[in-house]
Amino acid sequence: MKNKIKLPVLAATLVLTAASCVKKEFDSPPVQEIPVGHLLTLQDLRDTFAAGGNVPIRFDKDYSIYANVTMDDQNGNIYKNAYVQDPTGAIVLRTLFSGGLYEGDSVRIALKGTTLSSYNGMLQLDSVDIDKNIIKQATGKHIAPEDVTLADIVNGDYQAKLVRINNVEFSGSELNNTYANAITQQTQNRTLIDCDETHSALVRTSGYADFADEMVAQGNGSIVCVVGVFNNDKQLYIRKPSEINMNGNRCTANPFDSYLFKNFSDESITSGGWINYVVTSTPQAGINWYISDQGSSGNHYAVISGYQNGSTNTTEVWMISPAVDLSQASAPGLQFKSSKNYNGPALQLMISTDYDGTSDPSTNGTWVNYTSYATWSPGSFSWTPSGLIQLSQFMGNSSVYFAFKYTSSTPNSAATWQVDDIIVNEN
Repeated sequence: MKNKIKLPVLAATLVLTAASCVKKEFDSPPVQEIPVGHLLTLQDLRDTFAAGGNVPIRFDKDYSIYANVTMDDQNGNIYKNAYVQDPTGAIVLRTLFSGGLYEGDSVRIALKGTTLSSYNGMLQLDSVDIDKNIIKQATGKHIAPEDVTLADIVNGDYQAKLVRINNVEFSGSELNNTYANAITQQTQNRTLIDCDETHSALVRTSGYADFADEMVAQGNGSIVCVVGVFNNDKQLYIRKPSEINMNGNRCTANPFDSYLFKNFSDESITSGGWINYVVTSTPQAGINWYISDQGSSGNHYAVISGYQNGSTNTTEVWMISPAVDLSQASAPGLQFKSSKNYNGPALQLMISTDYDGTSDPSTNGTWVNYTSYATWSPGSFSWTPSGLIQLSQFMGNSSVYFAFKYTSSTPNSAATWQVDDIIVNEN
């Protein structure tokens, strides 16, 4: 009899429990709407920032922007960032957390609580909370890249925009490199050039990118990327390797066919037979060419400055190549790139066919001054290709030496000079 009484009670309990569960669903609070407020465009943001004297702006009222995501952080090349674009312009979003935004998302950006600021020349919308500031409208709304040249990128304003740069290739000195260092996860820059080598930009890749360990593209063609800015440098960010189409024949030098090649990637001035010769260094001794990657994140170069420990020195220091055999050359040429800052004498390019390879170059060998044949950095640490320097004068010689002669003097006349990607080959 006891069992017969308990069953109805248990059944009643189950009914009450189920009814309670159903009631809780109906009691769920309504979804809070994020106000639209006043509508702006991305160009409005740029105009407002410029009109305010480039001072950071904190949004404390309801404004909104409609835009499409052109690059997300899913492949590891950027982190807690996303790029968006509308018909008037583009901007980078600095998000509080990684993920949640995907290439092709159509979104409304509620600006309240975000900050508009500039980081080394790059306009950014900072402190974006994807849960509070982003309202997705649709997915799969991809924007086509704008077709441009490298000259357009260097000379124009394409900040944060998605572009396809045509008729470009990686500098010959980059061809034995991967996009970044996947082992140490170090971000690195690779130089992209056009065929006349008058324009260049940096393809910047994170060591966390899922394609960091891939070799850079070897040929000529096009690349789809987003344009960034870091002071005077234009930095390009790859979305995916499949958007790099460089299978055509190169139009610039290949270092693997060169008579001389030095890019300092081994972090040594003297490797390969180069010498660092100090003729004068007073009052401080020990001023030499040395290796650095400051500002280039793993892309090493040679650098020298006569300004040390708070004072300017009187110096004459040479960085000299090993002997180069041009006895069988038919159309040899020299190329390199330079970077400079601060006031001081110009760096000089010197060439000799009778230097002994070890002695003081100021007293040994006949040196021809080829400084005027090269294009040099104008300053502000702007990397500048030298252009092709024809070496027909030195054809038939089996021992040709190339040197970079640095000088400085007191008072206050000591520029900082940097040199990289030195190559001599057929052109």
